[in-house]
Amino acid sequence: MTHDKAKQDSIIDIADTIGTRKTLNEIRFNGWERSEWLDNEYIRTLRKYLDDYNKGIVSNPALDPYKKQIKGQFVIYDINPYLLGGALIRITFLGMPDRVFSSWIYSNVNEKKEIVESYEFRSISIEEETTDMTKEDILQAIKEMEGLKLW
Repeated sequence: MTHDKAKQDSIIDIADTIGTRKTLNEIRFNGWERSEWLDNEYIRTLRKYLDDYNKGIVSNPALDPYKKQIKGQFVIYDINPYLLGGALIRITFLGMPDRVFSSWIYSNVNEKKEIVESYEFRSISIEEETTDMTKEDILQAIKEMEGLKLW
């Protein structure tokens, strides 16, 4: 009887752990508040990529037509977890406020330690969507919205 009880307990222990494993995006973004969404390593990785592009360290023919406008600062238009991992970041540049760019920044996760170990730029493209925003609208939003800033 004792053996059956021990066997039953181990089955219950196993059943208790099924479905409790965190998804990679749960590890990446667990507990994030608004401030973390507006200031994080995903955005810094995107900024570094754009700086490297502007310095000629990396090339991206898709960005070449907008080279002058994207030398400047950008603001976060939208940021969300991305289905393929990491973050989908939508930005608009101060020098080109009516256009939206989408970028995918991936992050490598150590599942055992439940931490993000590194970040990788994967893509950026201009969207067909346009906005009615002006440079002045962006600057006003930065004044009014806590955490929103130019990158």
